[in-house]
Amino acid sequence: MNTSAYKRSVERHGIIACQGRVHAAVTRYPSPTTHPLGPPTTVGTSITVDTMLQQPTRVTRMIMDLTQERFVADRLFASGGGVTGGAVVYDEAQENEMYLNRDIEQVSPAAEFPLVTSERLAPKVAEVEKWGGKTFVTDEARDRNDTAGFTKLMRQLANTVTRKLNQRAIAEVNAAIADGSRDVVGNDWSSYNPETDTPQLSPAYDFGRAQMQAETEEMGIEYNLWIVNPQEALALTAIYGAQVVGPNIPSIYSTPRQPAGEALAVAERQVGQMRIEKPLGTETWREQKTERTWVQSSVRPLWFVDNKFAILRFTGLAGTA
Repeated sequence: MNTSAYKRSVERHGIIACQGRVHAAVTRYPSPTTHPLGPPTTVGTSITVDTMLQQPTRVTRMIMDLTQERFVADRLFASGGGVTGGAVVYDEAQENEMYLNRDIEQVSPAAEFPLVTSERLAPKVAEVEKWGGKTFVTDEARDRNDTAGFTKLMRQLANTVTRKLNQRAIAEVNAAIADGSRDVVGNDWSSYNPETDTPQLSPAYDFGRAQMQAETEEMGIEYNLWIVNPQEALALTAIYGAQVVGPNIPSIYSTPRQPAGEALAVAERQVGQMRIEKPLGTETWREQKTERTWVQSSVRPLWFVDNKFAILRFTGLAGTA
């Protein structure tokens, strides 16, 4: 092969020649899938891509199974049921709601009782959000029964749904305490040495401080779940061991959705409610002119925080307040 012909071959096949050696170039392509609908086909216990696209509810089930693994929203929020009219009106717990504005008094026989009063608070509104996405499977992928490509696509969609709902749940909690009223400057977990530092500088001391504040506020709260960044989870592992367990250590949930250097101490499922107007659902349709089938999934949730006393935000855990 002459030099110019060899060069054309190299360019055509994506090969790189370097100092007498030949290297295959790595090229990245989009990963579309899709397929036209045909009769459902099974081989033993295996289900073909075609069957999955013929049965949207089966696709939905696959997505929901995958998203349960790393889901934090249902640990922060109680399930409040459905939604009517696209919004929920709710009351937010306030510091003065536990007691009346005026105290009761000692009453003499035949004397008139004193008037005790309370306040009526303005309600708040949480609106439904709609989240979703779509992708497609080509007829060629269907015809070749590309189950691996289809499974990967569904897993990516599931992971994206999970990430977004986790992001929104934690963002809703942080937004509710944005005024700083629930902030506590914690210890520097990253530099704590159990052999040389006093217990008052330990993460366990922060756990105790959280519970002390709960008891002082008398709202019936127990901070039994801490949402931490993987950075803080690593610090806890270094101090307490791989299992991060102990008599004074609450349940720890590590997620990159929580900012590094901070942690949320929460009373599990007492922060507020998560409601679903439309559960996660999937529909499919074939686009004849492009010979592909679309797979579209969406969910319509809402979150609201009605009890800020179920949250404390600890800052400065990486040495900066």
